[in-house]
Amino acid sequence: MPNDKIGFLIKQVHILQEQRLNKKFERFGLTGAQTFTLVSLFKARERNEKLNQKDLERILDISNPTVTGILNRLEVKGLIKRVPCIHDARIKYIEVTKKAIALDKEIRKTFEESEYELVSSLSLEEIDRLGEYLVKILRSNS
Repeated sequence: MPNDKIGFLIKQVHILQEQRLNKKFERFGLTGAQTFTLVSLFKARERNEKLNQKDLERILDISNPTVTGILNRLEVKGLIKRVPCIHDARIKYIEVTKKAIALDKEIRKTFEESEYELVSSLSLEEIDRLGEYLVKILRSNS
């Protein structure tokens, strides 16, 4: 194998991006993980979809306890609320509050800026290829 450090490099890029996101979203009082959760909820809202905790676990590919912690902190901050399903009381839908909706555009803009910064040293062609390669890796390992 030409470069036996690919996994390590991917991990380092992940850590770098996570640190950048946490720093950028600090001004909102949010972590990167909390922000990813909110953006998932914003997108579902645009599609008139309701998401529950299990949906978020699947979308974000994180464990139940991790999602629970994220949701608890977002709820304390007044950014989400849990709404019982009228057909099944065991299910709670997660909805963004007006307070969160007010941050939507600014949060998404900050995400876009961060994505741009991450790949700013690459050409558009290289960015496209990198995206294709990463999707290929993910698909072949799922």
